[in-house]
Amino acid sequence: MNNLFLEGPIQTGKSTLIREILKTHKNVGGFTVQRMNFPTKGEEKRTGFRLMAADAPIKAHTCVTTTDRNLLASDGVFKLVGPEGSKVNLDVFETKGVELLKQALKDAKAGKISLVLLDEIGGHEMVCKKFCKALNELLDSDIPCIGVIKQYESAKKMDPSIAEANKALHKKITGPKGEHGEILYFERGDESVRNALNHFINGSSGGGFF
Repeated sequence: MNNLFLEGPIQTGKSTLIREILKTHKNVGGFTVQRMNFPTKGEEKRTGFRLMAADAPIKAHTCVTTTDRNLLASDGVFKLVGPEGSKVNLDVFETKGVELLKQALKDAKAGKISLVLLDEIGGHEMVCKKFCKALNELLDSDIPCIGVIKQYESAKKMDPSIAEANKALHKKITGPKGEHGEILYFERGDESVRNALNHFINGSSGGGFF
């Protein structure tokens, strides 16, 4: 089994749990998403999302002086959610996202990393052709991948084409008979998922999944 992914309700700690377990593992490539919480309230409340390398330090990000337009043009920021709805910059996936995926594949083949983090996939990026091509190349390899995948119902609310791509991605991660990997449903405090992640990560680091 090469892949282990989590899915479940938003903001239940899926990404936090994976990052916590990965703290002691330095040989990890891929990407993660930083949730940017702005010091705004009520009708002015905004939330941002930034694509970052898996080994980048995740720190609190606040910003009150710049505009939404400038934020979306800054490194890795692909989505802002505010009073006027969502604003998305898909170019981030076709540039930085593709770069991180290709680098992870290259480093894994060279033996520099033993595990690839994909946190998260199955959303907006599913309409980005270059990103999906690089993602499929990675998932088609025998390199262990771990991460979070957006639930199908959540993708369905976004766009029909995203939903169909999300469904296909679920199948690619697991394989027709579950031979490639597993997708676990996670709710806060689920220790069985923590144990499964620990087993998978330690097996990957030790070479058990290659």
